[in-house]
Order: sequence, then structure tokens, then C-alpha cells
Amino acid sequence: LFWLQVSMRSMAQVSFVVFISLVGAVAGVGSCETWPCTSESQPEMTVTSDSLIDKFCGKYYFNDDRNYNFVAAEKFKSEEEKVKMIRLFKPSVPKAREDMPALKIMMLRPGARSEDDLFVHDTLYNIVVRENGSTLVMDCWTGDMQLTVDGKISRNQAEGKTIITLDKSTGKASMDIGGGFGKEKWVMTLGE
Repeated sequence: LFWLQVSMRSMAQVSFVVFISLVGAVAGVGSCETWPCTSESQPEMTVTSDSLIDKFCGKYYFNDDRNYNFVAAEKFKSEEEKVKMIRLFKPSVPKAREDMPALKIMMLRPGARSEDDLFVHDTLYNIVVRENGSTLVMDCWTGDMQLTVDGKISRNQAEGKTIITLDKSTGKASMDIGGGFGKEKWVMTLGE
């Protein structure tokens, strides 16, 4: 259940098969069949400000090793782009909420000649960020909104829970994902 088949940057091109996270459940999050989701159709969730979500945007390297490639968490260009992505997957991912924050996960295209040649691979959705002393913690879902390089829905879908912990004292954000057959760690260093 992983996002991984990572090859060395200078050798084979990076290919991520499935991006899956710590399997679990967010208590009380149900489906929302109508837009907008209302308090009657969905339980209340903590509102997360854009400034907190911005802190989680950037390049995450597998095990904090620059010899491997990266995935990038980025904001959607607009609310419309985010909603379009969620609606694309709505039949198979009914719990994805249009009224909650989401980030897109970008990956290098096969044969990319620069770090800017990226495509949308997946989505972190239903994001909630909480402060906990010197850390910020993001809870979200991912792995079941994967796209292929050409923008089609991938056959490799597997829902999972992701927790990203940003340690403000070290400037490191650790994206911890895992599932039925192991765990992965992706790390971002702020300011890089």
C-alpha cells in the first residue's frame, strides 16, 4: 500500500505506485452527497487557516535522503481546481469534503529534465492542523485520489491516513505514512 518504488535520481526515474498512509479512521467524518456540506450533513471540523497549511508546502524527500527523489505538497491554484479534483473522485471517495482544505501532491514526470517538470499525482484532503507546543501536526487522508502522468484516474488507489509533524525547533516536517506492509517517512526541511 505505498507511494513507493523509488529509484536513485541519476539512475531510473522515480515511480510511485500507491501513496498510502497510516490506516485509521477519523471519527465522525461521514459522506456528504450535496454541496455545500452543511452542519446537518457533516460534523463540525476544526477550521485550519491558510497560513498554517502553507507551512506544510514544499519538497519531501524519502527518509530525508537527497539521493532519492522528492514529492512536493502544493496548494491548488484555486478553490475551483481543488473542488474539481474532489468531485472527480467523489463516487469512490465520498468522505472527501469540498469545504475542507486540501493540498495536491506533485511528482516528477518520467524523463523530467528539471525539478519543475511535475504532474499532480495525488491529494492530501480533509486537512486539519493543530498546534502542539513547538510542533504543528497535520492530519489528513490520501492515497485514494491518485492520477497518472496523463491526468487519468490511476488504478492504484488505496485510502490511508497521513500525519505530518512539523517541528518548529528543527525546521523539519515529517510525513509519516504506512499501512499493511510497512511504513515510509518523507521529510521536508523548511527553507529549502
